[in-house]
Amino acid sequence: MLQDYKKPFYHFSIDDVIDSLIQVSDSSSDLFSNYFFEFLETIHKKYDVKIDLYCFYQKIFQNKLRNLTEVSDQYKKIFINNSWLRFGPHALDYDSPPYAQLPDQQIDVFDSIYKEIERFTGNPSKCEFLRLHFFTESYELSDYFQTQNIHSLFTTDKPDIAYRLDNDVKSILDSNGHVKFNKINFIRSHFRIETLVNENFSDSEICKLIENCLSKHEFVTFLTHERELIRPKVQTTIEFILSYLKDHKIMSV
Repeated sequence: MLQDYKKPFYHFSIDDVIDSLIQVSDSSSDLFSNYFFEFLETIHKKYDVKIDLYCFYQKIFQNKLRNLTEVSDQYKKIFINNSWLRFGPHALDYDSPPYAQLPDQQIDVFDSIYKEIERFTGNPSKCEFLRLHFFTESYELSDYFQTQNIHSLFTTDKPDIAYRLDNDVKSILDSNGHVKFNKINFIRSHFRIETLVNENFSDSEICKLIENCLSKHEFVTFLTHERELIRPKVQTTIEFILSYLKDHKIMSV
C-alpha cells in the first residue's frame, strides 16, 4: 500500500508502450540494443530508477494492426532478471480509452494485456501503480485491481486534478497528493517530461517544480510517452531530473 513506501520518494513511468516491444520482437535482436530499452537500461544503471511501462494491447504499426500476442517471449529471462522494469495495462489502443468502455469491457481488455505481459515477462515485471489511458479513474474496478496487485491509480497532471471524483475528494487529493476512494488509492501525476521540454523550462525551473512537489506531497510523480523517447531533449531532461533526485537521495519506487 502507499503508506508502506518510505517518503520522500518518486515514481517515473512511460505511457502508450507497444512500438518498442513489436520492434525488438521483429528484429530478434538483443533487448537492450533497441533504442528505447537501451535508454531505459542506461538510466537505471546510472540512477537506480525503477520504471513502469503502461501498454496498449494493439496499434496500427507500419500500416498493419499489431498486438501484444506478437511480442516474443525470448526475452522473459531478461525481464525476470531486470525486475526494475515493470509492465501494466494502459488501454486497448489510443482510440479506446477505458472510460469509454463498460467495466466488464475494461476487465476483458486488461485481462488480455496481463495475459501477454505474464507470457513475455513473467510475474516479477508487474507494476503496483497504474495510469490508465487519458487518466481514466476506474474506481468501480477496485476489487479487480487488488487481484492484480494494483494499489494505486494515477490521476491527471492537468489543473482539473481529477475528472470523476467529487470536489471533497479532489480537495484531499490536491492537498495530500493522494486519497483513498472506493477501496483504491488515487495519486496525482505531477508533470510530464514533454511539457517541460515544449514549454522550455530552465534547469532552475525544473528544480523548483520538483522541490514544490516534494515540499507539498513528500513525493513526486512524472511521466512521458514512448513516442517521446526519440527526442534527445526529452532524454536529457529525464536524465537531469533523475540526477537531481539521486543527488538529493530521493528513492525510486
